Amino acid sequence: MKKIFLIILFSTIFLTWCSSSNKENVTSLQKVEKTYFDVSIPAKWTLIENDSKSLPTPKNGEIALAALSTETNWWFANNLLILSQDVYKPIKSNDFSIVNNVWSTKDYVNYQKLDAKTIEFADKDTSTLYIFEAKYNLTTPIFKYLQVWKVCSQKKAYLLTIAVSQDVKNTSDYEDILKSFTCK
Repeated sequence: MKKIFLIILFSTIFLTWCSSSNKENVTSLQKVEKTYFDVSIPAKWTLIENDSKSLPTPKNGEIALAALSTETNWWFANNLLILSQDVYKPIKSNDFSIVNNVWSTKDYVNYQKLDAKTIEFADKDTSTLYIFEAKYNLTTPIFKYLQVWKVCSQKKAYLLTIAVSQDVKNTSDYEDILKSFTCK
């Protein structure tokens, strides 16, 4: 009987620990100012320097910003990645987001769209936010992604992607991070 009680006790503690680790505070934001844009990220997240050792080289564009949660769950930390690329013809953020979402469905493994909705950035520009679950590649587990494009001055497009654990059910706080993005 003691053995069963201890197993139940340790199982309860373990499950509580696992579920609580997914509830990080992402409502306390700090502004990050870059040369061409500003964005607010959770105060406890850390910026990752863009060097050849810590970040992969993207297929297209360049890494403009990478931030990582300090809280990990099963060796994964929620994160934000902002890629930039040049735009060669005038296009609105929303149109660019819709067109480029087609590529996302092909670039990820096991892509499953959960939602698509209009969001308004801090500078009043609008775009379509896609929320989906997928694997980044064949060797990674399935994560939940929030992804949106923002075009600045008809010259630069920014792909904002937040990756979170599948356990995250309410993404509104993470959406607020994306909405905070403004062009300079």
